[in-house]
Amino acid sequence: MFEWGSWGAGDRGVSHVLGVVLLASAVIMGAVLIVQVGQQTIGDINDDANVELAEEVLLSVDQSFQRSDTNESVKIPDRVRSNVAVSDDAAYNLTLNGRSACSTGNRSLQTIRYQENGQQVGYQGGGVWRMTESGATMSSPPAVNYDNGALSVSFANISGQQIEGSSVAIQSNATAKRSHEAALQMALFTDASYEDARTGSISSPSYECTPSQVANATLTIQNSSYSRAWADWARSTYDDQYVTVAPASVKPGETVHIRFALGDVTNPKFKVEDVTVKPVPSDPGKAEVTATVRNTGGLEGTQDITLKHNQSGSPSEVDERVPLAGGESTTVSRSLRVSTAKPHNFTVESKQDEDYKIIKYASPHGTPSLDVTGNSIPATARLNQVPAAPVTVTNTGQMTADQEVAFRVNGTVRATRSVLVDPGESRTIDFGPSLPTSENGTYDLEVETGDDLYSQHTDDGHYFIVGDAGVFEISSISPPGGLQSGDTATVEATVENTGDIRKSTDVEVRIENASSGNVVASQNTTLTLNGTRRGTESGTASVTSSPITVGSPQHYTYVVDTPDDTQTGSFVVGSSPPPLFEITAVDVQNPVAPNNQTNVEFTVANTGGTEGKQTLRVKYNGTTHIAEDERLAPGKSVTLNRTVTAPGKPGKYLLTFSTANRSRQSTLYVQPDSLLEGNGSTITIQQSVNASVELKGADLEGFNSEYSYIFHAPVQMSLYVDNGSNQQSIGLWRGYENGDINGPHAEQRLVSDEYENPYYYSDSFEPGTEVSVFATAYGCDGYALTDPLIRLADENYATAYCSDWDIYDTTTVSQTQNQQNLVILNDGDELPAFEQAQWYQRDIRDTLGNRVNDTGYLQLGDGERAFLYELSKENADPANAANDGDPDYNDAVVLFTVNAIEKDVQTGPEYEFIDADVTPSKVDETTDATLTAEVINVGGKSGEVTLKSSFDGNSSGTKSATIEPGETETVTFTLPTSSKPPGEYPYTVSIVGSQKKAGGNVRVGDTSEQFMQVDSVRGQSVIDNDDTATATVNITNVGGQAGTDTVALRAKNKDDASPSFTTIDSETMSTILLPGETRQFTLDLPSSRGNYTYYVETSNSTSPEQSFFVGESNVVVNDTQSVNIGAETYNTSELIERRGDAQRMTVEVRNNGTVGDEREVNLTIKNKSDGSTAFAGSKMVTVGSGDLTNTDPFPAWAGYDVDLDPGYYTYEVTVYDETASGTEADTATGEIYLKNVDETGATGNDSPVTVDSDTVTLGS
Repeated sequence: MFEWGSWGAGDRGVSHVLGVVLLASAVIMGAVLIVQVGQQTIGDINDDANVELAEEVLLSVDQSFQRSDTNESVKIPDRVRSNVAVSDDAAYNLTLNGRSACSTGNRSLQTIRYQENGQQVGYQGGGVWRMTESGATMSSPPAVNYDNGALSVSFANISGQQIEGSSVAIQSNATAKRSHEAALQMALFTDASYEDARTGSISSPSYECTPSQVANATLTIQNSSYSRAWADWARSTYDDQYVTVAPASVKPGETVHIRFALGDVTNPKFKVEDVTVKPVPSDPGKAEVTATVRNTGGLEGTQDITLKHNQSGSPSEVDERVPLAGGESTTVSRSLRVSTAKPHNFTVESKQDEDYKIIKYASPHGTPSLDVTGNSIPATARLNQVPAAPVTVTNTGQMTADQEVAFRVNGTVRATRSVLVDPGESRTIDFGPSLPTSENGTYDLEVETGDDLYSQHTDDGHYFIVGDAGVFEISSISPPGGLQSGDTATVEATVENTGDIRKSTDVEVRIENASSGNVVASQNTTLTLNGTRRGTESGTASVTSSPITVGSPQHYTYVVDTPDDTQTGSFVVGSSPPPLFEITAVDVQNPVAPNNQTNVEFTVANTGGTEGKQTLRVKYNGTTHIAEDERLAPGKSVTLNRTVTAPGKPGKYLLTFSTANRSRQSTLYVQPDSLLEGNGSTITIQQSVNASVELKGADLEGFNSEYSYIFHAPVQMSLYVDNGSNQQSIGLWRGYENGDINGPHAEQRLVSDEYENPYYYSDSFEPGTEVSVFATAYGCDGYALTDPLIRLADENYATAYCSDWDIYDTTTVSQTQNQQNLVILNDGDELPAFEQAQWYQRDIRDTLGNRVNDTGYLQLGDGERAFLYELSKENADPANAANDGDPDYNDAVVLFTVNAIEKDVQTGPEYEFIDADVTPSKVDETTDATLTAEVINVGGKSGEVTLKSSFDGNSSGTKSATIEPGETETVTFTLPTSSKPPGEYPYTVSIVGSQKKAGGNVRVGDTSEQFMQVDSVRGQSVIDNDDTATATVNITNVGGQAGTDTVALRAKNKDDASPSFTTIDSETMSTILLPGETRQFTLDLPSSRGNYTYYVETSNSTSPEQSFFVGESNVVVNDTQSVNIGAETYNTSELIERRGDAQRMTVEVRNNGTVGDEREVNLTIKNKSDGSTAFAGSKMVTVGSGDLTNTDPFPAWAGYDVDLDPGYYTYEVTVYDETASGTEADTATGEIYLKNVDETGATGNDSPVTVDSDTVTLGS
């Protein structure tokens, strides 16, 4: 049976329920065990037989205690009855972590004992024990359960008298049981004693032993005749690694201590980390080696930690013995002798782990000197901006510097970086993510090593200003064009102050030789400009070079540099250089609503030497939205200001602006005005979301007064989904009573924790999708009584379900029927009816709890909507609900919740070469060769790829193919080799609109000597500098002689001041290559940052040059609007405060670097009260792909199913370089406060130890 109450609506993970409680599971008072006296039916039995008989009786008594909520009896034969008694001489004590403040105190351990002629058997602590001539032994184990570090102790609290008379009653007192157990728990964990708890003399106890921090528990048994048996039981049952018993030898009546290891009971494992090596100041010939040793296991252990270095000729080694409890750590440190000026491998090792540092010595007595030798920390920043702040440190000493570099803000350490810098080497560290840009203000920034200190104020003469500062952004550049040898070059830039206040600073404009890097001209111009508070001003800065004389056309670069922004471009000087359409500015007006128009601006200048016409394009989602031909004379520019229509789906879209020479990317932000839009009986989804529907109550019921039972009308529900192209109805919860969500069993599931509640459904929905939950109520032609009882006003009422549904008598709520019978309400809306439920029904406050206030208004959680149904009256009107009777709109209640906004960057198609080769490698003078290229679409949209081929420097055609995402396509070209005289000829194939190219050579005619031809070369076009890349090379011997050769890959970095080709990798053939035979080689490409040109060569053949870019990814947590919970997004710098629970949490990271990559992002959430972990998860995200130069920061989202109940939490997001085994790239921390909108409290603390005790009275 179940009972109405006023505790609030039941929810996931909550112990209290509203309205209905199963008394069978909550109340056991009145369950009486009758112990009857039986008649002796066996003749003279000796004492041993009586002991056996008593033991069987006590085993039966133990089973009856375990089933004390049932009525049964245990017969006790006459011959043992008179010798059975209850005593309370023994006592037990349970103590946590060895602290007397965390103890139950001495509690009586009652014994039911049979004793006659020196023999005895007893029931004590849930076990049955026998006393023999050799001592006490166990017949049945005590009520102590220990498994995987969790301990449960359940001793019955027995009171009563000697068993006499014709019958004895054993009665369980549920009230006393609850009071006794609560007092035991309070005494264990708080500063209240057992007696304080029972008398209520302490009102606000505080934790002495936090439940989640309990490491061990000691069970003490005192003054027990069976002490030895208790000790033997513990030793024989459990591994002494986890359970220990003292003393080693126990006599009857002596005290025995049984200690259980709790929580994490894994074996000790000593992890070594954070090895550092520093010189010993007092003894220059020694190095001090320090490391952290952490026991990552659960149990305590002791190990020898070895500190050594293995430099040949001067080895040194010392040991340190370290004891550690589970989870503890310590620092070990020893000095080791150094006698040679060579690299030393300093190692610290335990039995399970080791860590090391390689330290170089320029002198055996050398010491490091780590100096701050350069920085580009900005002087100002906008609020929430994350600019770069690189700092360079250089080791000018004679020993590797193993140090922490600290970044301080106003004297407080904001970030530290561990660096290992060899003598004479430098290291650059970016402290940009640690700049204090989350709050307006003026800051004193410092960088400190162990040997040097840089202060921005002292060394550079200014402080770092955030927010209330001027910010100089470059809005446009006018580069030169059409320059001939002997002309001067002028570059002019327009700079705008987009900051708050007036600012005066220098703007540098310079011209450099693109090949050598030499500065041709440079000019600093001081600009003083108002900020936004007084009206944004702009100014110009320019530089004009002296006449530039060249022998042949040469490229030059220009750089415009402010403290807040930098832009570069290029132009050509020389006779009749080709046109070069340089992109000098792009702009996108953000944000824009779906399907609305927004402006994009696109400025292009011809920095080449001749007039030309090119197509200016703007593309997104793989589609060209703007394509206009523009003819520009040298030095002229044009600005296109056009409108584009935003996609219908919200999100971030990469826009690509391109000419035939250059491309640049920006981001289009598409977001709706609201997340959800009501539409009568449906909701229209405005963004991609994950949402759920949950049945909170159903009460279409009546009462039969003649027979006093409550009858339930059958109701079914369906999820309606219409995405515009497909309309579907999904039957909900049909696996339970044919989907009847209103029957007695359904009500039982909804309100009682004793039963599974299946009435929850979640799914993901795309923008523009209409969703709702529709219902149909059926008439009934026959009812049948069923099991659940409802307790109302201290009386039990039977329940009846419909056994014969009338499918012709229905009330249906759908998109076409009785639409007003469903109302969809927001937070703060007034209920159509309030407190109008019948006495036998649950009302709206029973179903929604504190989501309804005292005056009938909704208090919903963030992202929630309430669906209220009227199912007893067709064509209902909510305006009439305030009157008596129907409609009352509480026949069913569904809660709709947005769990998460599902985000992704909408990328267009992107193509990569899988293979490119010419067959055959050698042809005669009458045959054409075939070039075959295989391409894959690695992007997110279908698109048309165009391949362009060349042969011997001339175009050999273009071909296009449409490729779906993840699919491949093979394209072939015919190369006109039949028109060529004998010799070797180069070919290339490229993907139009990118730098991706493959190429090689083909032989026409024969040659009698060996000829190792580079057939084909293909490789990646872009990588991150912490990755490696290779080129796949096919070599064919197209000559007439076998032989060997060396295959070499040579490259030059075009970013160097004086670039020249050097050998990056090579491989010599280990066996001969026969004529006509092909062999494949894999050669390394460069890994240092730069823009490279490379080729592959043998002694006979050289491949066409290809381009290769090594960039650097820089993935950080986006501090602004980066955390999504439900329907809202939040900053990491602010407290996330919301109502309701949190099922899913999504974190945005962004790549501020120049190349895309993958990153592992970890999220850890802890309870703020005790530090216990509420959630820990990890996700791999792809943060862009390929070359991201001149693009906005590329975003990615990591989503986690956190499932948080209301409470106060802290969280930490960690972005790693590659995976969690690498270094931390960035972290962000914050706090989450989830307020209750229900009767439930915040998540409680779990403990590895529980104590319960039934209270049983034994008497006649």
